[in-house]
Amino acid sequence: MVKFGRHLQFYLECDELKSGASKPYIVPYKDIRGAIGDSQEEFQKLWLNSLKAVSDDYTQRLHSLWQQIFSDLFRFSRQDQNVLRGLPREDAVQLYLSTMSEKKSRDLLTNLKRFHSNASMNGEALRKLVKKYDKQATARGDDILTTSLLPELYSAPVMDAPAIEGYIEILRDKLVVSDEEEEESLDEYMTSIKEKTQLGSISKDALDVQRRASEMFWLHDLIKNQIPEADIPMLVAHRGFHCVKDHSGKRPLENSLSSYESAWSAGVHLCECDVALTKDEKLVLAHDSDFSRLALDPSKNKKVSDLTMKEIIGLTFKSGTRPPLLLDVLRSAQTIGGSARLVIEIKAGNDEAGAALVRLFRRHPTLIARCAVVMSFDAYLMHRLRTELSELIDQGPALSRVKLPELLLLTIAEPPSTSYELFVSVDDFSQVDSWLQHEGKPSLDGVYLQFQPQMLQPQGLAALRALSAQYEVGVWMMLGDPDDIGTAACLVEYGGVSYVNTDLPRTFSG
Repeated sequence: MVKFGRHLQFYLECDELKSGASKPYIVPYKDIRGAIGDSQEEFQKLWLNSLKAVSDDYTQRLHSLWQQIFSDLFRFSRQDQNVLRGLPREDAVQLYLSTMSEKKSRDLLTNLKRFHSNASMNGEALRKLVKKYDKQATARGDDILTTSLLPELYSAPVMDAPAIEGYIEILRDKLVVSDEEEEESLDEYMTSIKEKTQLGSISKDALDVQRRASEMFWLHDLIKNQIPEADIPMLVAHRGFHCVKDHSGKRPLENSLSSYESAWSAGVHLCECDVALTKDEKLVLAHDSDFSRLALDPSKNKKVSDLTMKEIIGLTFKSGTRPPLLLDVLRSAQTIGGSARLVIEIKAGNDEAGAALVRLFRRHPTLIARCAVVMSFDAYLMHRLRTELSELIDQGPALSRVKLPELLLLTIAEPPSTSYELFVSVDDFSQVDSWLQHEGKPSLDGVYLQFQPQMLQPQGLAALRALSAQYEVGVWMMLGDPDDIGTAACLVEYGGVSYVNTDLPRTFSG
């Protein structure tokens, strides 16, 4: 249950938070897995009962979706009813797009994606349970169940995922505008927002200008004169060059375009960011589930996933800027050139963001080189991303020559507070091998460990060196952990780690 089981549990926890919809049936993976050691009859009974529940739930929800589609078409479409009678499925979706409002079409896309995600999760859970049972049955010398149960699964309605994917792509092609169209639209919209709020005409206080100039001078001096040149490629500016107290008077806000451009222009090689997927399927930089902490009006606390990009711009941040698209930041890195690259974190359970990242890379293969690392606390998500990226580079000679980003698994060094978190201590890295493998084969490139004071002790440094000899290793800090040149240099030079996160505090140089 280390990978898929944790991912499924977190997925279920997140799904329960979704309001306005009845909870879908999710396979009780842990319970059925616990019956593997019981009799074959007991396991088979539980498994078949779950398959029936999955199929019943799938059929009922799919019926509701089609009922909504045809109900709306007959109520609101101006088409002659003769056109609507006996309408094929794909034609019905196309007609829905052309006749319904954009809001209704986007709601349908959201519901179809959620429906598809639930079905895929359940199908994978049932398949993995059979595989786990057969592995133990083979070891015991008992009969396996693949020959009897997998035909039941693969012929069930819930496995009809390609058809649903087709409907999603029809909607996505029409509703998700091209990147060039999006940029023009956002520029126009941002101009109108500035005109209405006069954000564009507010003069800056001379003191703020002096403070910002002082911060930038300090950063340039730090990189040029105080950090050993060999250590610079290992430093990762956490959320860019920003103020950890969310003040925009001295430094840019976190995860803003200026926070990254300031860092890269000063000579920082790597910057870390967090991404989220908007309702209109844009990858936007965001650490929290909403923007209430950074917005001028903190009451605007609607989830990022429930907002379109235009709605996000309308929130207006404390700095008067908007949260950038990931595409914006990657293009800035490409323009600045040199070693400017991103370390991207995908939040646990956010499979759709991982898939959106692959689509972005497919459309803009020249930007892949500007992504050094992709990481997540979600092991299942990361192994799935590895599969999707491997399929991507098989799609043409140009892509096959591209160096993919390293995929690292984030871990914690404190007791887990959520189902997806993986605990590991510098005292014992024995579990890391199994976490980084998929189906018994190497999959992920390494781990991003939470900092522990023991890491700076001789025994801890030796353990880090041994792990770094096998995998790529990064270290992330909590606010309050030692964040200075000495600590970073020690981890890099004596622990052999490849990445060290830093907020670049004024005390960094000692």
